[in-house]
Amino acid sequence: MNGVLGGEVAAGSVWSQSPFGISYVIGSTAYDRNAKVLGTVPWDARQTATWSSDGRFLCAAVPDRATTGAQMRLETAVIGQPAKIIASGFMTYADNGSYRVLACDQSSDRAVVASFGQGVAPARLVVFRLTTGAIIRSVDYAGAVGWVAASADASTLAESVRQSPSGKWTATIRATDDGSQLGVVEDFVVQGFSGDKSLVVGPSGSATPARSSLTTAVIEWKTGRTVWSAGRRLVVGIGFVGGLDVRDVYLVSPDGSAVLLPAQVRVALLY
Repeated sequence: MNGVLGGEVAAGSVWSQSPFGISYVIGSTAYDRNAKVLGTVPWDARQTATWSSDGRFLCAAVPDRATTGAQMRLETAVIGQPAKIIASGFMTYADNGSYRVLACDQSSDRAVVASFGQGVAPARLVVFRLTTGAIIRSVDYAGAVGWVAASADASTLAESVRQSPSGKWTATIRATDDGSQLGVVEDFVVQGFSGDKSLVVGPSGSATPARSSLTTAVIEWKTGRTVWSAGRRLVVGIGFVGGLDVRDVYLVSPDGSAVLLPAQVRVALLY
């Protein structure tokens, strides 16, 4: 343990940590690693903001007013400073949808915004030039893609598609700007990229994105080589009483060895 992060956490607050872990936002307040308040972000605590890849500022897709039919805006902000409008009018707000900045990078001059309905499937994706707000590319998925992820520098996308409700997943790696295909990962759902874009992480096999903890793997997408996968170890809780997770929790390896985890570790009970 390196320390304990401070800050009062209100119910429903969104947690967001900068790429290098030096600062973080809880709700609309930013703190450093010593729990010192750095300032606030200019958006409602219910809005999801994304850190730039260098951790210098944040990006958010927000409506100009919280009313269905309002126009969406892409904004950036340095902690403690007002928001700067980058683009507007590229999507229409609905109160049952969500709007996320998948990536925001000053060096590549790109930002990627996606809209989602009631679920994890993207409805639309827009790629922006960060300095001017110009739209480079817009994609209407119309239910054709089950999951979309972007690299931190906003140069690469992964679109994961399931051919049928019982069929296997296929993840297609594409260039963000023109959508050209760079590679394919079979039987896999890409949920994120490594910093250098060489690795992807997500559920493999027949798992769904919402249950990625079952068969999570890290894959080198250009070769298909599995670098790491979950499932080789088990977490076992012993001595649970009355449904409370207050007893010993062990990490058990395939060779039978076990490690008692720290007392603050809790696990959800499976019945």
